[in-house]
Amino acid sequence: MAAATVRLEAVRATAFDGQLARLGSGKLTRAAAGTYLETERGLDAALCQLSLAGVRVTPCAGVPVAAKELRPSIAFDLTPLDDALGAIDVIELRQVSLGEASAVLMRQRLPWLRPSRAARNRCRRLLRDEDAILAWRRIVWCSVASLRRARVRVRLRPVVFDHGAANRQPLRWTYASDGAIERWAFR
Repeated sequence: MAAATVRLEAVRATAFDGQLARLGSGKLTRAAAGTYLETERGLDAALCQLSLAGVRVTPCAGVPVAAKELRPSIAFDLTPLDDALGAIDVIELRQVSLGEASAVLMRQRLPWLRPSRAARNRCRRLLRDEDAILAWRRIVWCSVASLRRARVRVRLRPVVFDHGAANRQPLRWTYASDGAIERWAFR
């Protein structure tokens, strides 16, 4: 299947994170012009899955590219940025497999303690296909002045010397039922 780049518009976004998890891995880009998705699954799969979430999908040529004066920074949460900052916000996504998720949730921290009730309930919801887990890594490209303003609201760490460090950050997890990516994309 050919990779697809699409522009997303929320008509009536519902369960966007869950449909995005079914789509698999991809890269979301948010700029002042809109929200874009790059996926390897192709245009037909993106159209089918995201229309179920109430999102209009429009094919496009490419995503906005960071200008030379913009600097990368690593974000540690999914709090949306203000559009007035002129930033390009990129989230790399990957669906976490059921085996990997249940192994982490049911891992015993100490040999004599059982997994917590919350972990067992989360694992049960995953096994019943009522929830999904998405792994994400977020990089924000913005000017130095807007980075200072954005750090008040979002946990950002600027990348100063090692520009490859942003791509080597560990993936963080979010549950599809939390709707954090939907809030980030369409707030």
